[in-house]
Amino acid sequence: MLLNNDEFLLALAELFVATRENGSVTVTLKRYNYEGVKQERQKKRAKTASNEEAMQLIVDRLSLNDTEYATLVRANTEKRKLSTLVAPSSLDVFLARYHGLLMVNAESIKKKDRLKKKKAAVKLLAAKKACSKKSTVKA
Repeated sequence: MLLNNDEFLLALAELFVATRENGSVTVTLKRYNYEGVKQERQKKRAKTASNEEAMQLIVDRLSLNDTEYATLVRANTEKRKLSTLVAPSSLDVFLARYHGLLMVNAESIKKKDRLKKKKAAVKLLAAKKACSKKSTVKA
């Protein structure tokens, strides 16, 4: 469902709260190309046109220009899909608010078991050193 930026951030906060105990939220950001329909037409023409014309269409499509693109932001859970288009002029403000939202909800991110593995490795190393000291004392 396409929402405006404020509604999207509010709904995203609700998703984070709803999935705090169980579930996950996937957020993706990508450049939004306004000329999607035009590109589809070009692809169809390229399939039916001669090789030279097809190559020219591809080169034209890939040519770099100085236009600014909107950013498409999507959020998915198992049950809900949200999206919004962020204008280039308001991208900094949106990302700052999004960053704040992530920091508030960062406590629900699961920590990796690195500490448990590290503690186990330290204990194993200590046990090996203790065994090697006992074997050198007996000799």
